[in-house]
Amino acid sequence: MKVALVHYHLQPGGVTRVIENTVDAWKTNGNGPEDYVLLSGRPYPGNKLQNVRVIEGLDYMDLSNAPYPSVLKERMEEAARSVLGQLPDIWHIHNHSLGKNAGLSGAVAELAKSGACLLLQPHDFAEDGRPQNFRNLGETRPWLYPTASQIHYAALNRRDQAFLQSTIADASSTVHLLANAIPQQPALSHGEGQNHFPELPDNLMLYPVRAVRRKNLGELALLSATHPEFHFANSLGPTNPAFHSIYQNWIEYAQHYQFSLTYGLGEQTDASFHEMVNHALAIVNVSVAEGFGLGFLEPWNFGKSLIGRNIPEITSDFSDLGVNLDNLYNELLVDLSMVDKESLKNAISAALRSAYQDYQRELPVNAVNVATESIRNKKGVKFGCLNEDLQKKVILAVHSSEQESESIRKQAKLKILDEPSIKSNQEAVTEKFSLSAYGEKVLQVYQSVVESQTEVANFANGETMLDRFLSPERLNLLRT
Repeated sequence: MKVALVHYHLQPGGVTRVIENTVDAWKTNGNGPEDYVLLSGRPYPGNKLQNVRVIEGLDYMDLSNAPYPSVLKERMEEAARSVLGQLPDIWHIHNHSLGKNAGLSGAVAELAKSGACLLLQPHDFAEDGRPQNFRNLGETRPWLYPTASQIHYAALNRRDQAFLQSTIADASSTVHLLANAIPQQPALSHGEGQNHFPELPDNLMLYPVRAVRRKNLGELALLSATHPEFHFANSLGPTNPAFHSIYQNWIEYAQHYQFSLTYGLGEQTDASFHEMVNHALAIVNVSVAEGFGLGFLEPWNFGKSLIGRNIPEITSDFSDLGVNLDNLYNELLVDLSMVDKESLKNAISAALRSAYQDYQRELPVNAVNVATESIRNKKGVKFGCLNEDLQKKVILAVHSSEQESESIRKQAKLKILDEPSIKSNQEAVTEKFSLSAYGEKVLQVYQSVVESQTEVANFANGETMLDRFLSPERLNLLRT
């Protein structure tokens, strides 16, 4: 079996790490494809991957600069032949529908029409809060989701799998669940863990993420305001300039009200990442949206308990594989009186109008009411769905009310698990998400692709995928 793995680039980041893990898994198992080639729009700066070929026009491209699909397809085929001696048995293509280059989306459609065996692995979706990406797909939108027996998809989580299955319903394509590998964490190097860092609080609850809106920094402040016995901190500030002012406002807010909270702790210490994690009492998560959900698995590999928010649509398959996340909460509800109903409805209305306009869709008649009822019901208001201004008002109201503070504490149930529970989850992650297990799964998927009968390709209605993501009941004001 000969394989071509394709991505826009191989710069450091999530997808490149997945590709590196794939190749590492084959080496670890001593069992991979007969040969493979990696096609990238930019040179690979690392040293883990071999057989890399740089393809002109495969990098990120605006719609006006995107190559003709037929031309890009020919370049990809020529490069694959130069390494493999033939066209690949399988094209394993990452994020073809993300809207980073309409030329690649079109080239995939051309490969599908030619009868090629395809494994398409979307990590993110243009339909999921990325309207600029969606527009950048241009005329390729009707051809985003090819279907045939020999065309398979790989989804990172159950939600993506369900959305893909509903999009290609009644087609003969298969959608596999292919969770990322979680390599074992290296042990602390000599001297690490023995150093003393006085700037690291003894009662640290560490949120090891870079600050972006969906990471829900306000919920970290809410937990701090209601759990003064702990010190909460995220690790890094933002790199996106658009988020700097929001981030700075959270820093000033926490300082003004003297919460036991630090934003960007990793930028205020000489401790390594491993030393910060090792020092923490537990790892906390409050994110409202994830792609794969690495943050729900990695803490156990460090031998640390995870506390905070769960995202069941992302983590349900983790639980099925033995990772127990029952100590996490799904939502924090605050009393209806703490959020002005009209202010919330106005914010929801503005966000929905903007989102539907961005995607050139007509706003459904009852969309505002549906979204409002999803965020605000008889039980309370979902704190994690509020924007930053509303969150700040709620935090102060909760902080000044002993009853509401106790309500948040009961819902959050920030319990650090005991050693046997941590060990059990650690073993499940090691067994089910190891490089070895991942490599075997990838090869199983490849085998199912090449054993499929060849059919004439059709194309699913991609508007169905947009319907799944752009639905009023899924609205979150931190993702607008």
